[in-house]
Amino acid sequence: MIMIILAVATGSVYGQEVTERIWFCRTNGRIETDSSAMRTAEWRNRVVCDFLRYAVPSADTTAIDYCDTYSSLMMDDSICMSIDRITFPNSGDTQFKWFADIPEKGYADIDIPSEAPEKCIAFRKDSTLIIVWCNLFADSDKVYHTTLSSFVESYNR
Repeated sequence: MIMIILAVATGSVYGQEVTERIWFCRTNGRIETDSSAMRTAEWRNRVVCDFLRYAVPSADTTAIDYCDTYSSLMMDDSICMSIDRITFPNSGDTQFKWFADIPEKGYADIDIPSEAPEKCIAFRKDSTLIIVWCNLFADSDKVYHTTLSSFVESYNR
């Protein structure tokens, strides 16, 4: 079976081609999105929940409300990345305790067992948690700096 996946460019961020972007929130276990991309929102919710289960094993991750701005990027050297920028509406000291292993400056390489042959890096910027999935062979430093630059660029808009 041959599968062809088409991605339509939706713009660029810091010189990188954005192939998909959606925004959604999970409130009381329910997904709400401002677009027709409910399937993608539900899939990204599973990815984020897997990360939260890994990062916060003591918490009931189904009770954590958050909003996510998901982007899929194609870097200039043909590396695909998916980026989840997660904010928590009722953030506070608890959130920072949860993510104590994720540095405020720099990033953490996260080893989450996954079906996909990808690696994950995570970092925090202000009160936003950023999770980046990319190719196993991608340079983590380059991915971090590209993602941080795109985050700062979109944050300043």
